[in-house]
Amino acid sequence: MKPWALSFRPLLLWMLLPWPGTGQFQVKTPRSLFITQVREAAVLPCHLSPPTDAQNMEIRWYRDHQSALVHEYRNSQDHMEQQSLEYQGRTELLRENITQGQVALRIHPILPKDEGQYSCVFVRSTHVGQAQFELLVAASGAPPHIHIQPADTEGIILTCSSSGWYPDPELQWRDPQGQPLSPDSETRSEQGDGLIHVESSVTMTKSSKAAVSCWIGNPVLREEKEARLSVAEDLFSRVNTWTVQSALVLGLLIMLFLLMITAVLSMMSRRYRERIYRFGRKEDIIVDEDTAHPQLSVSDGGKRVEYLSKE
Repeated sequence: MKPWALSFRPLLLWMLLPWPGTGQFQVKTPRSLFITQVREAAVLPCHLSPPTDAQNMEIRWYRDHQSALVHEYRNSQDHMEQQSLEYQGRTELLRENITQGQVALRIHPILPKDEGQYSCVFVRSTHVGQAQFELLVAASGAPPHIHIQPADTEGIILTCSSSGWYPDPELQWRDPQGQPLSPDSETRSEQGDGLIHVESSVTMTKSSKAAVSCWIGNPVLREEKEARLSVAEDLFSRVNTWTVQSALVLGLLIMLFLLMITAVLSMMSRRYRERIYRFGRKEDIIVDEDTAHPQLSVSDGGKRVEYLSKE
């Protein structure tokens, strides 16, 4: 044997020996973060490295550190017996390329409560591999709406509202230069479908009149919506006129109501006094002596009468 051949012999022997980890695999996912909008479908892929036929493997999907079973595949078919109730009827395992170790879980429709950490687990004999990733859920709400109403003092109240957001959106009142304005109040509430309704108010006076805008943004989708309003001077005049007119009308109505009550009470009092007088006084009865019955004896000015046995 030539000397150079002897130098390659250890390398040839090493190549013929079994490699560590032969028959094992790793589970991978294309990325660690998925973003899906509410009511749409989320497709969450996983694959084996190196590519391995996974038809006879057990494949499970969990959420939040295996606290909820999202989907289970074993014995070459889906098994839903242990599936969490919140996912029933909403999951599908896409396995067109399962012979190459590529699968994906489809969840439809996505709900706000589906947000969380997921893991896909592959099991073959005694070997287990898994990959983890985060699912973020987002929803872009309706364009903001600005409502105008008179304030208690001179000025107007602008209220901006919008529904259908997830997660909690950012809301700002802004001046014409884009600088934020301090709101008087702001409320956020969860709707029945898990989405967020937001509402904010700001007071404008004549001294602060200008164009204002209500800006709402989704921090996950990086999507924003805006409503602008130009507050004209005559709007304050109309608001003040409406306020004065409303006060005058309200005052007149109160006066009419009080007059009606006074008239009714006066009428009731007068009738009551008449009844008391009618039942309490005594009437004098005077009998005319010339026209009285022949058997009646009339005296004392006609106030006394006596019956006689004869005429």
